Amino acid sequence: MPTSITVITTMSHAGYHHYGEKMIDTFDEHWPENIKLKVYYEQLPAEKNKSSRIEWIDLNEACPQLGEFKQRHANNPYANGQKPGTEKKPKRSYLWDAVKFAHKSYCVSHAALNSSTDLIIWLDADVVTHSPVPFEFIESLLPQNHYCAYLGRQKIYPECGFVVYDTTSKHNKIFMQDWQNYYNKDTLFNEIEYHDSYLFWQLVKKHQSLGMLTTNISEGHPHRPGVHVFINSPLGEYMDHLKGKRKKDGKSKATDIYYKRNADYWNNK
Repeated sequence: MPTSITVITTMSHAGYHHYGEKMIDTFDEHWPENIKLKVYYEQLPAEKNKSSRIEWIDLNEACPQLGEFKQRHANNPYANGQKPGTEKKPKRSYLWDAVKFAHKSYCVSHAALNSSTDLIIWLDADVVTHSPVPFEFIESLLPQNHYCAYLGRQKIYPECGFVVYDTTSKHNKIFMQDWQNYYNKDTLFNEIEYHDSYLFWQLVKKHQSLGMLTTNISEGHPHRPGVHVFINSPLGEYMDHLKGKRKKDGKSKATDIYYKRNADYWNNK
């Protein structure tokens, strides 16, 4: 029996107009017809994609604990990007922006704990799908009995713009509950960094020690620090991740690629 798969993402209203609309439209154009996309929104776009493959979910309604977390820390600078211990000379970074990345964390955990498909795939809202994605390719990313597949990087947490989860796994419920509890119990502030990728990596290492199997999609491909691991992994044949300033350019840089790609997208300057 074929594996059933759902892709999930979330974005702000501004993010939808900046890059999210393109992500949704290129997904609809290039992903297999039997894979749906669930978009967790904060403000429903008036001109949203009306494809039957796109399901729109109110993030705040689905995840009331997200609202509670944001309310608790609305006036807490150390939950909104300021590094702890920098009271006199504040240092700001996404590394400590717990509130910003809470949206993604609650989206993933809600989708995983309420899934009707075998797999869910988190896909960042600034990913462009440039070529038709074979269903068999997606299926192949997560070996049997492995709970999740991610884009590993050397000496640092993974790049979490694309993560596959097996929601039928015995590990799914406790893994996702642990993730939610970081926020529900405010224990994420005991960690060195507060963003989703760092927290995901701490959970992976914890559950690996308990027998959970995982897959590194970027294994055997360039994944040292500083490398754009997403497009240098097998995913790059079908997708581009417009990280950071690449959003303005609308495409990753030629210098981001470490070996020749076959897709026309990469050969068209």
